[in-house]
Order: sequence, then structure tokens, then C-alpha cells
Amino acid sequence: MSEAIATCGGHITLLFSIHSDSEDLMQQGSRGAGFNVEAGVICKVSTKALEKDEDFSMNIAVFSDGVQIEDEDISFLYVDILEEYLQRGLLDESLAYTIDVQLELPLSQGFGMSAAGLIACSTALSELHNLDIDAAQIAHLIERRNSSGLGDVLASTVGGVELRLEPGAPNLQGEAISFAFDSEVILCWDSKAKRHTSTYIDNEHWKSSISLAGEDAMLKLRVGDWKANRWPDLIKEAQLFSEKSGMMEEKTRVHLLRRVENKLPDGYVALLCMLGTSVCIIPEQAGEIPTSLTDSLEGIDYLRTWIS
Repeated sequence: MSEAIATCGGHITLLFSIHSDSEDLMQQGSRGAGFNVEAGVICKVSTKALEKDEDFSMNIAVFSDGVQIEDEDISFLYVDILEEYLQRGLLDESLAYTIDVQLELPLSQGFGMSAAGLIACSTALSELHNLDIDAAQIAHLIERRNSSGLGDVLASTVGGVELRLEPGAPNLQGEAISFAFDSEVILCWDSKAKRHTSTYIDNEHWKSSISLAGEDAMLKLRVGDWKANRWPDLIKEAQLFSEKSGMMEEKTRVHLLRRVENKLPDGYVALLCMLGTSVCIIPEQAGEIPTSLTDSLEGIDYLRTWIS
């Protein structure tokens, strides 16, 4: 048996515009801004030789907090990426493949977990067979084919606090820049209310309101150098985007935001994560967040992590 393990952190989109009209999935994506985090997905791909009477097979298990998730929609993402590798002649059909996926953040909460999982799985497959391919491009293809995300894969390839200038797959049409920001953040979510990305990006009303607000923000953010001194600008534009896009009209999302805001001391801001029922707590100045802040979040699901 042989195996490869790869990891990929999550990604938080704070504002964006939707570019999904092209028939070429590699040209689809988003412009926008957000940040990458350490917490994400760990993917182990292992293989073993088939017996003489066995056919090619793939077994996929997705775990969160040690509990296996029985969700066909989630498992299908990994089936899809394996089949893409298979169709390209990149897998060994004399082997049985097992994919074990460990999720460190919840799904469908705006944390970019589908993209992180696809990148980790694609990277592990590439490393397992020592393939000379762009693993992130394949991840982007599967992400768009399933409408599970737009620009998370591109954002993950640059890390840090990113500005996605042009939509599309990384190292092709997609273009993004970033700056490092050594800071802890807190991600909060409502586990009873989830949002699938396709609910918004495949809906004409939402596409229009989101894209108008996102392009307005990008006009301002892409002017000048994208450096750490632009952090306050990103916060301001994210707050405006939440209002202009219509996201603040959804009661469950706003309820969580207000609950979190009421617990914050000076120097910290709560922003909506796109597109979940979730909020990120970020400092106005980079650094570690005191334990006293999380002590006040009783009754709210949260996780502390770092921008990476």
C-alpha cells in the first residue's frame, strides 16, 4: 500500500462579483477579496493492489470532528475529481483508491471547504503518482462543474489576504495578488442554518445584486498597491458590500452578526462570510486575539485560526 497526504486551508470571501457566463469552466470564477486561514482540510489518498478477480474501485470517507458525514453531495465532489484523473489516464487502474477527508471547519458556511478539499485531494493524487500537472486547475474545474464555489481555489493559490483581479482558473485566466497579515481570527457560524453557494451564484437576482456591489468595491480596492496598510480599506468595503448586495436582508445571517457584534470590545470587527450563515471576527490591527473575547461567545459555534 502507498499513500499521500495533503492539506489546504479554508478561504473566507468578504466581497465578490460573479463571472459564470462563459461556457469554458476554466474562465468562470469571481473577482473579489478575502483571506485564507490555516484551518481547512486534510486529505489522505491511499492505494492497494487489486486481487485478480477485483475491478477498479474507489472508496471515499469524509469526517468532521471524528464523525463520518453521510452526504452524497459531499462525497460526489471527490468521486468527480477521481473520475477526472481517471479519464485523463492519470490513475493506475490496477489499484483500489481510498480517500479519507478530515474537515476542520463546517461545510456550507462560507469557509471555502469544498475548494480546500478538492485542492487537498488533487494535490495528494498528484504527489502519489508524481504527476507533472497543475493540481489546483483540476480542483477549479471540479468546483465550477458542481457550482460549489467560484474563486476559492484561485484565492488559495496565493494565500494571505487576497485580491482576485480576474476570474478563472489559477495559472490560466485567473489572476490574484495578496499580502501577508500575521493575525488570528475567529470564525463563527450557525450550525442550524447552512447555505449552498449555488443558491446564490445560480440565481439571476442574486447574481445581479452581488455583482453590482462587488464590482463597486473592486473599483476602489484595486487602485494602488495591495499591501497590509489596505486592511482597513478591505474592512470598510466588506461592510458596504454586505449592505449593497442584499446579504443584510436575510434575518438568520444578520441575527448571528448582531449576536457577535454585541460581544466585541473596541479594536475588533465582525464581518459576514460569503456565503454562509457565518461571521468572522477580525482585529483592526494584526495580532493574537485574547482568550477573554472567546470566553464571551458562549452559545455560539466558533473556531480560532490564523490567516495563512
